[in-house]
This record gives sequence, structure tokens and C-alpha cells, in this order.
Amino acid sequence: MQLPVEMKSEMRRAFEACRKTIEGFPVPFAECGVRYLDRFDPDRGGGPTNYICCLLPYWLRQAAGIPLEQCRPIAEANLFGMLHFHLQDERTDRAAVLDRTHIVLSQLLNAEMIARYAALFRSPEAFRSALLACTAEWASGMAAERESDPFPERQQDLASRSAPLLLCPLSLFEERESLRARALHAVRETLITLQMADDWADYAEDLREGSYNSLVSLYRKERGLPAETPVEAREIGDAVYAGGLLGRYAEFAARRQLELETYREDFGELIAFHAALAGDLERIAAGIETEKRDLAQGGFSYWLLGNRHPS
Repeated sequence: MQLPVEMKSEMRRAFEACRKTIEGFPVPFAECGVRYLDRFDPDRGGGPTNYICCLLPYWLRQAAGIPLEQCRPIAEANLFGMLHFHLQDERTDRAAVLDRTHIVLSQLLNAEMIARYAALFRSPEAFRSALLACTAEWASGMAAERESDPFPERQQDLASRSAPLLLCPLSLFEERESLRARALHAVRETLITLQMADDWADYAEDLREGSYNSLVSLYRKERGLPAETPVEAREIGDAVYAGGLLGRYAEFAARRQLELETYREDFGELIAFHAALAGDLERIAAGIETEKRDLAQGGFSYWLLGNRHPS
């Protein structure tokens, strides 16, 4: 994703501020925490960068009417929250042996998120209510993946794993109910498509680790397979490249983008981010179909050449 120079600078500032805080953690959590942060830093790691968690306050600031400086503690809080909940998700998804270091690190990161957000709400009671609501939504989403299959009938559940990020619009629009409701909806819808994009990129890894994946879910439902039926990555690959699965998957995001266009005036940068996510899925799916047509046409031409009789 191409970011404006100003946003690159703000993202770099947020990561450096969080790195400085983590370096002050007790041993051995400081070193472990910095390594973990670096996995998500676009300037240091080779892994995925969670743009929305860092840049969301900047994307909402025009509607909120706040200066750039007021976005910075929110960006830091979101980074700490992302690290904390990502650690929680990893341990839940992978059913790993309990890791004492990462459990303690997770709590240190969570404390940093809470400390920053607590200062942004008008009262301790308002913050407590928002924090409990977002955490409960996150927990419900985690449970839904294990107890029932949310895709595609309950796509909103896909956003629940990132529900703590909703603290951002809840704090920015705390006293503006109409804008708050619109912002929460736009952010949730964007988080759904972001999860879909991640699931497309990670379906093979998710199958290996037994994690929930919405693309795999769509594959099972199209074939009438129970959720517990084992599926191999090559089956998904065959369905994508031979059966058009990704194109049908991308249609869900495309329809969401059409609905979100009515939010562009208020949250233009957020909607542009969603459009990029949805557009990527559509372009990849269309590219696969184009490649299939080219290969088919090339094969037919080859057959013609091989069966041409001399005149």
C-alpha cells in the first residue's frame, strides 16, 4: 500500500515511541517485546504491516476535527493493543504450549494500551464502559469461530477479533452520537474485508495450524462439507484457480465497498483503504481468470498448429 509521506512519517514515529517504551520493560520482556514489535514495523520486519491500527486515528481526524498531535497517543495505544491481542490470538489459534514470557509480555502491552486510552475519555466510567464492550465483542468473536461458522452468513463476526480497535472511534466521537455510529459501522465493515484479505493470503498456513479461515469456510459451504471435514491447501488452490472461488469471495468485499461509498465524505481515507483491499481481491481474481483464458487459448492454438495438414 502506498502511503503519503506524512503518514509514513507518523507511522515511523508511532513505532519508535512504542519501541522506546518497550525497551523499558523488565528483563527479559524488553528484548522479546522489541523483537515482536519489529515483526510489524514496515522499516524493520518482513511480515505484514497492520496499517489500520496505526493510521486509523489519522483517517478519522478530519471528521473528528482534531489536530495531528491528538492522533499520536491513539496510534501508540492501537499499536500496543494490536501486539497484545495478536499474542492472544496466536496462542488461541495455535493451541501452543503455554509460553510464560509471551503471556507476561502480553499483559505489559495491554497495560500500555489501557493507560493511553484511559486518558482520552471524558471520565473513568466512560472508558470502563467502552473497554468492557470492546473486549466482550472480541471475546464473542473468538468464541463464534470455534462454536459456529460466521462466514458468509454473519460476516460481521469477522470484525470482532479486532474489536478493541473500536476504542479509537469511541474516543474520537464520544460526544457526537451520529458520527460515532457511522464511524463504528465504517470501521467494522473495513475490518471484515481486511480479515478476508488476510484469510486469502494465509489460507495454507491457517489450514496447517487449524485456525479459522473465511475462504476455507466458503469452500466448505459451496461443497456442502461439514465444518469439521479436513481440507487441504491444494483443494483450495484448485477451487481458486480452476473453480473461480476467489472471484465469488471477492464479490462480498465489492458489495461492501458499494455500501461504504456513502461514507466517503466523512471518512474518505478509511473508505479509500477499504477500496484498496476490495480492489486487490477483485484484481487477483480477475488476473487468475485472464491467465486461464490465455492458457486455454494458447493450448488451442498449439493444438491447431500440431494438427494442421499441408495444403
